[in-house]
Amino acid sequence: MKGSIEKISNSTYRLRYPIGTLPNGNPDRISKVVKAKTDKDAYMELAKWNIDIEKKGYSKLNSITFKNFFENNWKKEAKLNLEEKTYEEYESIIESRFVKKLGNKKIIDIKPYEIKELVINVKRLDSRKGSVSRQRKKRILSALSNVFIVAIDEYRIITENPCNSVRIPKEKNVEIHTFPPYTTTEITELFKILRGAPLRTQAIIMSAITTGARQGEIAALEERHFNFSTNEVTFDQRIIALKEGLKRKDGLKSSNSKTMIVPEQYLNVIKEQIELNDQDRHKLNIDKNELKHLYIFGHPDGKPITPISLNRHWRRFADTNSLRYIRFHDFRHTSATFLIGKNTPVKNVQERLGHKDFSTTMNIYSHALKEIDEKASNEFSSFF
Repeated sequence: MKGSIEKISNSTYRLRYPIGTLPNGNPDRISKVVKAKTDKDAYMELAKWNIDIEKKGYSKLNSITFKNFFENNWKKEAKLNLEEKTYEEYESIIESRFVKKLGNKKIIDIKPYEIKELVINVKRLDSRKGSVSRQRKKRILSALSNVFIVAIDEYRIITENPCNSVRIPKEKNVEIHTFPPYTTTEITELFKILRGAPLRTQAIIMSAITTGARQGEIAALEERHFNFSTNEVTFDQRIIALKEGLKRKDGLKSSNSKTMIVPEQYLNVIKEQIELNDQDRHKLNIDKNELKHLYIFGHPDGKPITPISLNRHWRRFADTNSLRYIRFHDFRHTSATFLIGKNTPVKNVQERLGHKDFSTTMNIYSHALKEIDEKASNEFSSFF
């Protein structure tokens, strides 16, 4: 329940309901006076008012413009509810593509057909040639949609999101580049070639395939995350790239942490990588004990690497060795698909990937599960 009560007299209370933030930073609230004998009665009146506002909205915000809502309401709520990187991306998209065109319109007056026209006709904002892809248009629509989600969930200005009715037409004669996960044969070949690769390359790619972790999670791996006596690795932080630079963030995308058992052979490679890191610090006269973070793939001075650099490292290795290129993130899918193909329970796969919901794992890897189901069905053929 939002709001507060203030006793004015023995039987009179003032109710206050927050609606946002004023330009000077102070809270913006609406209020009304009600009759109530006790604090409990006043809170009952406040609860009723909450329900009424949620159903009907309130006139002050009904007239708010898109620009004012974006600046004074959306930014405040989005900072609390979105990932920092997602917030930066959405803020940039909205400011560059929608504030000027929708800024003076009331939130309640913006219609789906206006949004569709704006999104379908977006142009590139950089100097590169070519049109904006359908996938990018969908991302732009998602950013705008989040403004209306906040208007619905947090402020009850509107009851329906106009972006939900917008459909981005499929592109004609456009080749969509996809990167299927590596097959078991390809994984076997990759590991054969890795044996002759630099130690750092071995550690990076083995980390991706063995753990199925995200780029930012692998970039954040430290010595403390490895338990060599139990053959376990723990992920409890990630590195994210923001406008102001790299940031270490506690917790994972969908949970606080995850711990998994990994092969001893992989841990031996990590041990060697740690020893190599120690040698590099010794050459540079860097005292390991004075560093706050001992990143496995970081710089000798304790600073992390950019997560995207892992993909660049892999791409150079793939090109040099004539391996089929997939995005570094696709090693995550490779890991999951391989495990499912080996009849690993989906619940275990979910926990290794760090998916919050079981349904997420089921939806993403439904193709692999279907193949297993078909194999299971074929087992009964021998009886006929």
